[in-house]
Amino acid sequence: MMAHVSKRLALVRDAIEVVLRRLSTLPPSPEVEELRLRAEDCLQQANGWAHQAPTVEQREAVMKRALALHSAVARLERSKG
Repeated sequence: MMAHVSKRLALVRDAIEVVLRRLSTLPPSPEVEELRLRAEDCLQQANGWAHQAPTVEQREAVMKRALALHSAVARLERSKG
């Protein structure tokens, strides 16, 4: 079971780190800061999985948040570019 948690944790961490890298390339703004804070919150929640496996609902919620962050960053990149 922990192997699944480790793989899922790695996938979520990677997805969130991509969001954070993309945000770091954008000019500072309140929206960029809000997205960065949301991404860091997701990362913190996912990092907790290393100590205690998440419930299905918790895992799905973080994964949905990570996907929403990717979408929000893409919209922001299009509007700034």
